[in-house]
Amino acid sequence: MFTIKKPAIIIILVLLLVLTGYINHNLTKQASARVSSDYQNYEESELAKELQSDESLVPALSEDEEMDDFEIIDSESSSSLDDMITETEEEISQAISSEERLISKNYFIEQRLSRDKLRASLIDRLNAIVNNENSSQQMIDEAQKKIMEIGNLSEKELTIEGLIKAKGFEEALVFLTENDAKIVVGKEELTEQDVVKILEIVLSETDLDAENVNIMKKN
Repeated sequence: MFTIKKPAIIIILVLLLVLTGYINHNLTKQASARVSSDYQNYEESELAKELQSDESLVPALSEDEEMDDFEIIDSESSSSLDDMITETEEEISQAISSEERLISKNYFIEQRLSRDKLRASLIDRLNAIVNNENSSQQMIDEAQKKIMEIGNLSEKELTIEGLIKAKGFEEALVFLTENDAKIVVGKEELTEQDVVKILEIVLSETDLDAENVNIMKKN
């Protein structure tokens, strides 16, 4: 008759306990990750609602003001469209670089929402030009071109943010224009190696020169 010696039984029991502990640890880790992810999504959703209701975040235009802007743009050259876009870009850039906002606990959520909301407002104004019966065909073509350019920049920003976080940075916010880039990362100190990593990503995803890329850390 086959028998298992006592030392062998002890070893088997120890192995079973270790295996059980390992399985429990992984299950707990997975559950915690799901809870953390769900809470983060809930927090971002709630903050988004709060920011959307904050009229001070993005200056609202009255219907009369919007019509005035469109009439002025339509009566001038396409340079007026460039001015409108430049104004929006400067507003986003200033908000992202603001020392007061950089110390905010929810900086990345707030500024990403602010950037996207300002961009959405700009696209709405461009679409209004496209749909305006008084717009010339040249102005319509220019507005549609600008809308496509804004969409392409937004896609690149999302891609670069993902690539930066894949390099080990906890969080990243990217703002691109046709001429420059501004990147803010969530790290207490930026080393030269960190800057090189980020710069390589930006240069590989855009046609910008290194001197036109501004890399910052969140305070």
